[in-house]
Amino acid sequence: MTGKECARIYDSFTFESFGNIAIFRFKGKALFNAAGLCDMDQLSKTFKECGDSKNLRVIIVARTSEQKDMREYEEFIDFASKEKDRLKIHRMLNFYSQFIVELYSQDKFVISVDSGNIVAQFLNMSLACDYRIVADDTVIQKGYFKTGMVPKGGATFFLSSILGKSKAYELLLSENDITAAEALSLGLVDEIVPSSELETAAFKKAEHFARIPGKTLVGIKKLMNYKVEELKDYLKYENDIIAETFWKQGD
Repeated sequence: MTGKECARIYDSFTFESFGNIAIFRFKGKALFNAAGLCDMDQLSKTFKECGDSKNLRVIIVARTSEQKDMREYEEFIDFASKEKDRLKIHRMLNFYSQFIVELYSQDKFVISVDSGNIVAQFLNMSLACDYRIVADDTVIQKGYFKTGMVPKGGATFFLSSILGKSKAYELLLSENDITAAEALSLGLVDEIVPSSELETAAFKKAEHFARIPGKTLVGIKKLMNYKVEELKDYLKYENDIIAETFWKQGD
């Protein structure tokens, strides 16, 4: 891997590029950041620059374990239900929809990296990526099930394709958490590594994909993700259902 060429640090994420590989590391409370539009313009701008780069081949999207589990999810649901701030709710929903579409339609190959306890929303976001690596301590928690919501992020869109409708129903309507091993057996993730080796494994896999001829990599990705317009329509409909549910919380 070549030396670091670019580094940017923001409150909610950092960005670094190394030749034909770049990495976004997200930090802080993602739901609140999206609702408050914290650095969201910078994130979209940087992601677009990645798409426009002729040299870049692979993007790694990594999330820290800081407050991305049930605590953050429950805090945000409680805040949104009490405040009933429609603008912030729509900001959060619209940002996640936009980012998921960007991940799905991005010309560069995208690798998702996760660890620790994560709510289903972050799993759903990873399903929009092209390759998923998790640490062996990863547990996917179904916060939406415990709060009477539906999962944000294209869960039924992606899972019905990966698992089939019946299995997707079974998974989504069960309150049980999903371990890393179970996620691998279901095809929800592609690789499990020790948490201490997570980022090393991500860069190693990124180097592997970066060696594939660019036109081949981009062409196959476009063919794999040709349903982008269907995804956009789905996410809009998903937002409408979630927003309606928010207004009923606490009634």
